[in-house]
Amino acid sequence: MLEKENQSLRILVVVAHPHDFTHGAGTCGIHATQGDSVTVVSVTDGANTHNERLHAELIKPEEERDARVISQSTQEYAEQKAEELRQVCALFGVTDVRVLGFPQPFRVEKMPEAVETLRDVIYDVRPHMLITQKPYIDARHGMAYIARDDHSETAIAILEAVNLAGTPNAVTQKRPHRIAATYYLGVYFMPDEIDFYVDISDWKEKRVQAEILFRSQGHTEPFARKRIEIGAGQMGWHAGTGYAEGFVRAAPELLPKITVPESALRRAAESGMDHLKRISGELKAD
Repeated sequence: MLEKENQSLRILVVVAHPHDFTHGAGTCGIHATQGDSVTVVSVTDGANTHNERLHAELIKPEEERDARVISQSTQEYAEQKAEELRQVCALFGVTDVRVLGFPQPFRVEKMPEAVETLRDVIYDVRPHMLITQKPYIDARHGMAYIARDDHSETAIAILEAVNLAGTPNAVTQKRPHRIAATYYLGVYFMPDEIDFYVDISDWKEKRVQAEILFRSQGHTEPFARKRIEIGAGQMGWHAGTGYAEGFVRAAPELLPKITVPESALRRAAESGMDHLKRISGELKAD
C-alpha cells in the first residue's frame, strides 16, 4: 500500500563515530522541526578516535603530563562522547540516539553480528530514508587507494543490513522492510560528486554549537567556527547560499516530472549583487 506524499518521514542516520552525525545535523534539524522522526545510530563509541587531549599529554615528557587526562579510562572517554552526541542531537530536535559500541577498528568481516544488529534497528525504526557514509573506495593518481576505515566499513555494514531487512526470513519471521531512499553524506565526496545541497544557513549557529560540544575531541569555539566556515560554508558557496550540507544519492530517482527548485528560479531572477549578499547572509530568502 502506497503511503501519502505529505506523510511524516522516518529517517535513520547511521555513522561510524558520534561526531560523524554533525555532517548532516542541520538537515536532520530541518526535518525534525517539520514533524519527521530521526533516529541516529553510532556503530562504535568512538573511544579510539580523536582523543586529542590524551595525545597532547602523551607527547610531553612523563613528568609534565596531566594525571587527570592520563588516568581517564577508555570507558569514561566513550561515555563522555556518547553524552556529547546526545546533547548535540538534542540541539537539532533528535531524541532517539543509539550508540552500539562495536570495537575499533570496525571491520565488517571481523564483526558480522553488527550487520544483524543494524538489521534489527531497521526492523524497529522502519525508516523511509537512510543517511550514511561513503561506501566506495577511491582511486588516487591512477593507483588503487584502499580507504578501508571505520566510515566506509560502517556504510558497507548498513547496506548489507538494508538487504537483509528487505529479504523475507523464515527464521526471524519479521515483516520485511525496504528503505525508499538512501543518501550518503557529501562531506566524504569531492564537490563535483555532490548530487544536491540542503540549505542550512538558519542552522549555522547550531552547527557551531555542535562542534563546541565535542570537547572530548579538543574542540574550542574558534576551531568550531573555522570548521563550519570551511566546511558547511564551502558547500554553501558551491550551492549559492550561506551554508549547506551536501548529499550523494545511492541510486537515480524516478520523478513524476522535471521540477526546478525555487532557489534556482530565484538565482536566475536576482542580480549579481543580490546573489553575493545572499551568500554573505546580508539578504535573506523571502
